[in-house]
Amino acid sequence: MNAVLSGDGVEAVQYHSETAAVRTQFDQVETSASMAVIGTLAEVMDVDPLDLEPLHSTVDPDALDALISAPPGVDGPIQIAFTHEDHAITVYSDGEITITPDHEPIAENTNGTWNDDR
Repeated sequence: MNAVLSGDGVEAVQYHSETAAVRTQFDQVETSASMAVIGTLAEVMDVDPLDLEPLHSTVDPDALDALISAPPGVDGPIQIAFTHEDHAITVYSDGEITITPDHEPIAENTNGTWNDDR
């Protein structure tokens, strides 16, 4: 399933049937990581993005964007995990975002059953 969230292109929205996690892929050329996080979280929570608590209350959006868009270092790809609006969010430098309704950030790309619809 492809979706346009808040005007930002987010592709491949998938739902994990066992954990209620949502995984999306965003175009890093067209969309900043911070905007993709807000758009995806708003979709998950079924609210207008403007109704969410500002992302900067949890994480510095400029730092998030800079870290995620940086070329991979000697240690490999980057992942940043944080909690916002009672959802665990992990952003990967390959443009993947995972969001779970609990408070445990997903530290690695989740394996399991992913569905393209709820």
